[in-house]
Amino acid sequence: MDIQFHCDEGANFPQREQMVRAFNYTDYSIEPHNHDFYEMNIVLGGKGTHLIETAAFPVRRGDVFVIPPMTVHAYEDTESLEICHVLFKKEFIRKNAKESSEVRGFEQLVEIEPFLRKSGSSAMFLHLDASQLARVQEDIRVIRDGGEFDGAPHYPMCNHTAWKMLYYLSHLLCNQTELSRRETAKYESSVLDTLEYIHGHFGEKITVELLASRLFLSRSTFLRNFSAVCGCSPIQYLNSHRIKKAKELIAASDMSKTEIAHACGFYDLSHMEKMIKRSE
Repeated sequence: MDIQFHCDEGANFPQREQMVRAFNYTDYSIEPHNHDFYEMNIVLGGKGTHLIETAAFPVRRGDVFVIPPMTVHAYEDTESLEICHVLFKKEFIRKNAKESSEVRGFEQLVEIEPFLRKSGSSAMFLHLDASQLARVQEDIRVIRDGGEFDGAPHYPMCNHTAWKMLYYLSHLLCNQTELSRRETAKYESSVLDTLEYIHGHFGEKITVELLASRLFLSRSTFLRNFSAVCGCSPIQYLNSHRIKKAKELIAASDMSKTEIAHACGFYDLSHMEKMIKRSE
């Protein structure tokens, strides 16, 4: 999918202290674009097709999904589609990384599920029932643009409300996944388990043999299953995740680059710099 335009984070967050925004679009459709912030879409009504990288998914009322930074996406074939957009600065996600890493389902909501979706796998959106959607909309009323709590004096409360909402959605996705695992193919469940393990242990030594042994699978079976779901090898995914985390730490941490290299599982600084350069 060819990108048509880019939305800059600075233009979408004109106030430096503002970390979160929320607003609705009705009769929504948009051509392929990307941006350097996180965006969560909550489908409030209508229907349409959501495009992400090379994949396409139908959406309906109650669907919730996250679009990570620099991911090309669009909507087409829409009918009275109403979307609530919640925008999060990268800094907002990054500054609470330690706390969010301990929340079950958070990495899946923000990183794993979007990756599976754009890889074209059968991963499902988080879907809210009527009562869950109503509860989330209560939080949206607090953080939405032009609402009762709009403006700089209310930024702390908006940030707190946004985190509460993210954690609630992570909890729901985790529960939904546990139920769906009983119904989906065993290999899809094992791949999701592997992705969660990589996100929790990327700074450690990880081999294909280790990942396969955790699932009691042969090396060849594990590699075949992983590639079928993710469209890449586990080592390719591991390296891309390490590079992503290293870039985040370089941009926002006081750690030295050597410390970052070791924290992200690279052999040394030279190895990290070579991998980052290759990815670019």
